[in-house]
Amino acid sequence: MDLIELIYISTVAAPLSDEELELLRRQCAAANQLQGISGMLLYDRHHFMQVIEGDKQKVEQLFERIKKDHRHHDISALICNPIEKRNFRRWAMGLIDLDKSESYRKVRKNRPHRRLPLSYKLLKSFRNHEFEIEDHIEKSFGN
Repeated sequence: MDLIELIYISTVAAPLSDEELELLRRQCAAANQLQGISGMLLYDRHHFMQVIEGDKQKVEQLFERIKKDHRHHDISALICNPIEKRNFRRWAMGLIDLDKSESYRKVRKNRPHRRLPLSYKLLKSFRNHEFEIEDHIEKSFGN
C-alpha cells in the first residue's frame, strides 16, 4: 500500500453551527473508517484545513469528493506526500474547532516529546494565523 498524506485548505461557504460541525465529523469518521483513512480537520469559522492519510488511491478519490462538497469553496491542495507512518492514526476524523481551544491542547499533549511532522506544523500555523493562505498557495504552486 502506498501511504500518503494530503493537506488542503478551503474557504467555508457559511459558518457551521456546533451541531452541523459534529454531524460532519461523525459522517466523515464513519466513511473514513470504512476506507482506512485517518486525519484531522481544523475549522476556524472561515476556513477548513484538513490532513488526510491513507492509501494513495483512496485519499485521491476522497479529495475528489471533498472538492464537490457545497460547504466550502476555493479548495487547494497544499501538500500531497508519501509517508512512512500515519500521524493521526487514532482518528478516522479528528476535529479541532479553533473557537474551542481545549481540543487543540489535546493534539499538543499527544506528541510533546517528539519532533513534530510537517502536518502538525501546518495545522499549528493555521491555528495561529501565522501565514497568509493565499501567499502560501501562490509560493507553493506558482498560481
